[in-house]
Parts: sequence; C-alpha cells; structure tokens
Amino acid sequence: MKNEDAWYVIYTRSRQEKLMAEQLQEAGYTVYLPLIRKVSTWSDRKKTLEVPLFNSYVFVKGVSEKALMKDFRSFVAFLTYNNKPAIVWQHEIDTLKTVIRYGYDISEAGDLSEFTTGSKVMVIAGPLKGMTGELISVSDSDWFLLHFENLGSSLQVKIPPRSIKKLSL
Repeated sequence: MKNEDAWYVIYTRSRQEKLMAEQLQEAGYTVYLPLIRKVSTWSDRKKTLEVPLFNSYVFVKGVSEKALMKDFRSFVAFLTYNNKPAIVWQHEIDTLKTVIRYGYDISEAGDLSEFTTGSKVMVIAGPLKGMTGELISVSDSDWFLLHFENLGSSLQVKIPPRSIKKLSL
C-alpha cells in the first residue's frame, strides 16, 4: 500500500466531530467523517439526525503529526496502534462510504445451515461484493463483521445469507 492511501484517525473532544471535520476542511485537509441517520424521539416529536458512525473519530488523509493540530481546540490525539499512528487504508474508507451510502440493512432470510459463528465469509452480491470478514451471528439477525484492525474497531453490517459464501481455510 502507498502512503498516499493512508488515512489517520483523530480522536476529538466529546461531540465535536463535526466541528473538527469542518475546521480541518477549512484549513485545506482532506477529511472524512462517516455520518449515519438516526431518528431521535422526544415527547412531542421525532427528528432525523446525522450522527457520527464512530464517536469522537475523524479521519484525515496523510497527516499524523500532532504539532500540526495544535490550533484545533477539538483535537485530543491521534489514535495509535502498536505505539504508532493508526492507519486506515483508502479501500477501508471506501468500504465505509459504501456501507453508509447504501444504508446496508437488508433483513431477508436465507439458508443458514452452512454458516457457524466465527466463519470466514465473502460477500458475493451487492455493493460490498468481494469484501471478506467474519460472521458473528447466525440467527434471525444475520450480521457480517467488517473488522478494521488498525482502527481497533469493527463495523456490523446486516447482509442476507444468500449474499455471502463461506470461505475454506
């Protein structure tokens, strides 16, 4: 992988992800803040909000020097992995964008007999075709786990069983 494909993870102050992303963009940085829609219910109404997929995380491309972030009040630190700045590759960012764009929650039933919890699987249909991961649930809710090792986080995506195949090790 080339370093220009590297994204770094900024840990922000609580609930300041959007502010941090906006300030970084205004300063000329390439930034990605994955947002999802969430319905919040109050006693008198419901409202759809866009909230960060990962609390307190903002992705910035090609910058991992803390000194460059000193002017941003929302900045806390760079996320680290093995005492080095955590790297998220471009293809992982593209996967996040695909998951968010398609609202990937498909609740159709299929044949689960060949799958067991912990099975390595590959998506064979849909926007995530070709992605591999681990099946973490075999029940009425069929979840496909996309694990981003350097991010230290996983993303659960609901996928119908007919759209995945078990990989042989």
